[in-house]
This record gives sequence, C-alpha cells and structure tokens, in this order.
Amino acid sequence: MKNKVILSLLFLSAILFGSCAENLDPLSPGSMNGEYAVGMKTLVPLAVGNSWTYGVTLYDTTGAETKRYSFTRSVRDTVTADTSKIPLRPPSTNRKALSRGALVWFLLEGESGVRTCWQIDTLEILRIRKSDDARFYEQTAFDFRSAIGDASPARYSGLDTITWASGDRFIYPPDSVKSMLVSKGNDSLRTTLGSAPYFQYKEYFSVRSDYTNYYFKPGFGLFLAETFQRTPGGRMVRVRRDELMSYYFR
Repeated sequence: MKNKVILSLLFLSAILFGSCAENLDPLSPGSMNGEYAVGMKTLVPLAVGNSWTYGVTLYDTTGAETKRYSFTRSVRDTVTADTSKIPLRPPSTNRKALSRGALVWFLLEGESGVRTCWQIDTLEILRIRKSDDARFYEQTAFDFRSAIGDASPARYSGLDTITWASGDRFIYPPDSVKSMLVSKGNDSLRTTLGSAPYFQYKEYFSVRSDYTNYYFKPGFGLFLAETFQRTPGGRMVRVRRDELMSYYFR
C-alpha cells in the first residue's frame, strides 16, 4: 500500500519526540522493538519509487545568500555494476570477488538529472558512487555501526573544479577523502520537519580544507547537508545547504 508522506510539522514532531526516549540506533538491541526491526534499511529507506525533495540555499565567498531553489532525488531503478569496467586495484588480482550480489545498487536521479548509485552494504554501510561503472571505487561510505570519531578508509578523488555561486572558480589537485562519524543520538538540530535523534558525518579531504556535514534521521534518510569552503582570505564559510522539505515512500 502506497504511503504518501508529506507530514505536518506538528504530527511529525509528535512522532519523533515520542521516540526520543528510545534508543534509536537501529543496530542496538534496545531499538529492535518492531519500529526499526528491519535494521539499517530504515535509516536510509532505499526502494524503487522513493523520493526526497530538498530546498537548496547557495552562498558566496563572503557567506552571503545568493540563491534558493529545490530539487527532488528519486530512486529510479536497481542496477548491477559491469565488472568488466571496474578497474582492478591492489591487492585485487582478479574480478571473481567483484561478481557477488553486493554489486547490485539502487540508481538515484537528483539535481540537474545527475545519477548516482546508492547501496546499503551488509546493513552497516551506506555507499554512494557515481553511476559510471569505471568510477566504482570513488564512493562515499557512511558506516552507521562505527563509534563516534571513527573514519572510513580513504578513497581517491581526481582533479576537481569548483565554481561558487559568486563566480569564483577553484581548481583542486587529486586528493583522498574520508567520512567520520561525528555524533549520533542527538536531538538538538531543528529543521523544517522537526527534530529527532540523528547521525552526523563529516566528509573531509587529506589536503583540501573544504568539508561537508551530512545528517541522517532514522527512518528518513539524508535530511540535511552543509558544505564549507575556505575563502582566498583563509576564512571558512558555508557555501551550500540542502535541507529535506518533503518525501514520498512506497
């Protein structure tokens, strides 16, 4: 049965505040009371037909707001990576390990039609990669079972060009990036959909100073992302904010 979910703030807050007394870590014994009985898949509900609509705010190098708009990220299909296109990286010497069921991903389409592939790996780690099979290993990993302060293994990212809303253009050399669990179980962050315990991750580079904070709510998925970059004058400013406005789950 389809369940369209665009809840009023009052109704959602009542549900979420009522859950704050519970342990909402979906992998802890205290949370296996039926509400999150399917484990980590409820933290990021991936199913064909699900969608999330985000309100985006862009800022210039002074931190001043320059633009607002919205976009919808939808789960379009499931795809299987073409192992013949995946480059072998040491210590891998053959493709046998790449032909397992874990190569099935959900194909998501988001802003400006950009497509990415998302996967919950062994109910513990959310992986996000570009839809191009040749860039299979350039993925973002959010390990929900990790302890606070734990970081994911470094992943490689190539030459990157960033153009800010102000028109400033920055070219970054190849680098490696990690994601680190900053906190979970907090309820102090208020959004358009109320407040609830959340998982906060910081994705950061080895050399570059810019970083992004990601926030996940159990049962809703990614509900807030904020990106910060260093200005030519050396000051860190927020350059983008994506906030969940509404969602639809099958």
